[in-house]
Amino acid sequence: MTHSVNEPCPFHDDGFPIGMLGTCCSLRGKAAAYELEALGCVELGERMYDDMTCTQAASFAIELRNAADTLDRKYDGAVEKPHGAGYNGILNPTTHETVWSDYSTFEEAVDTIRDAARWYEKIGGMGFGVHAWY
Repeated sequence: MTHSVNEPCPFHDDGFPIGMLGTCCSLRGKAAAYELEALGCVELGERMYDDMTCTQAASFAIELRNAADTLDRKYDGAVEKPHGAGYNGILNPTTHETVWSDYSTFEEAVDTIRDAARWYEKIGGMGFGVHAWY
């Protein structure tokens, strides 16, 4: 939490994805982690699960933004772009693997990464650290 119960949330109007049990100040970081992994930024995606100090969060925001910029440049003008993470997964009872029925688009995936960067930047700028809860 970044505020007391009787104060307005500084994240109220930001539109960040919040997990099922998340507070108003939280970020559903798994969404960005899945998108990063789907687009080949596995190490960065794994770091979404790390606790961070405010300084680390601010630095991580820069890394996330740089990754999104790099992906945009890499696929600028490409006819076919990679898709993002899968959703609406169904477990195959025979193979025990998840079969995805839909995927986010490249643009949706990069937007999710940019949203995470904005959240980390704001958290770090407010002087708060991050506790990864999943």
